[in-house]
Amino acid sequence: MLQDILTELDIEDAEDFRYFEQFAALMETPLDIDYDTFAELMTMPDKEALTDMVSSFFEDVVKGIPDDNTALYRSVETYKDVLTTLSEHIDDRGPGFFTDEMFSFREWFLEPESVICTPEDGESGVKRVSPCEAFILYREEKLSGTKYDYDFSEAMPEEPDDYTLSMVEEYRDDYREYGYDYDEDGLDELPDELPEDFDVANYVPGETDLSEYKSFDPYRDGFIDRDDPVIDGEFYD
Repeated sequence: MLQDILTELDIEDAEDFRYFEQFAALMETPLDIDYDTFAELMTMPDKEALTDMVSSFFEDVVKGIPDDNTALYRSVETYKDVLTTLSEHIDDRGPGFFTDEMFSFREWFLEPESVICTPEDGESGVKRVSPCEAFILYREEKLSGTKYDYDFSEAMPEEPDDYTLSMVEEYRDDYREYGYDYDEDGLDELPDELPEDFDVANYVPGETDLSEYKSFDPYRDGFIDRDDPVIDGEFYD
């Protein structure tokens, strides 16, 4: 199974799996990929390549969301934020959280006949397609000349589970404590580890040379217990 998928994606070895086109092909291929095989694929790229591929994939996906479907846009943006953050921190708690959410998104993305596409001209037939196919159809409207109304009422993705969302927010709080804000400063410039002598006043994302600082891992060196993290301010004996 794994070798068939690698052949389909034109990947010879793990070092080759680092391009957006390959990741998009993996997410879009109709091949039936089981969870274990998918998890193995997610461990092949290094963290930086994985984050770049995930971010680029979701940026491409949102271009296919119909302009009037703000609920779907918000939902997919939530997945983008969560999965980009998890990919950036994939070494902290292992790939399991990331793989679970990415696999769930792919299952939703390829769910057959879940979106109803009704042509506005009333002449072409109604289509029932996957979300992936619906996004492609919407982007092709300018070329085909046929416009559709898209009914996603049976095809809205579920939110990531509450624990995953709380963990992502925990990551963000860790960095806010040191003067870095995900929402204002963006995900792309986030350093992998916090400098020990973090100079908030002079730190500029993307410009400050972090190589001059000694690395500071919040899990290894300080304020979060890996084995018994505090969530929602509760303490346990």
